Amino acid sequence: MSRVFLWDGLEARGAKSAKERRLFGDALSFKIRTGVTIRIPSSQNRFAAFTLAVDEHSLGLDRFIETSQDILEMVGRTFHAHVNAAKFGHLIPVGQQESALTQRERQCLGWISDGKTMRDVAQLLGIKSRGVKFRLDNARQNLAASTLPHAVALALRRGLLP
Repeated sequence: MSRVFLWDGLEARGAKSAKERRLFGDALSFKIRTGVTIRIPSSQNRFAAFTLAVDEHSLGLDRFIETSQDILEMVGRTFHAHVNAAKFGHLIPVGQQESALTQRERQCLGWISDGKTMRDVAQLLGIKSRGVKFRLDNARQNLAASTLPHAVALALRRGLLP
């Protein structure tokens, strides 16, 4: 299943559930007739959605989505990561960063703490498995942890993870 999909408010008539009908109805009440939504895997086997909406459907929009799916996925994942980081207080103003970990190292440790494998984390963050390993190794070293589970425990105790 594609993580990027185009939708049209006219689909409201064929919506399968009351929640879908309400979503389309709310969109139409704001004159949002169509859009593109990016499914984003989130923690604990949940999904988030990042949507760009417009007031009317056009061929240009179809072409844009067709040629820009990778970019749209990256933008959606990045936006979601920043929203989560801000929600959990992980975005620290420049100059006040006391954490021994980068944001990406915290993200990787956070996913590992949720039971994800390095391969899972790589797919979720849109990076290579060796990039995940590199960041986890750095996090372990920066926290002076002897093992990866030890690094997760230290990061949780220090409030570096949600």
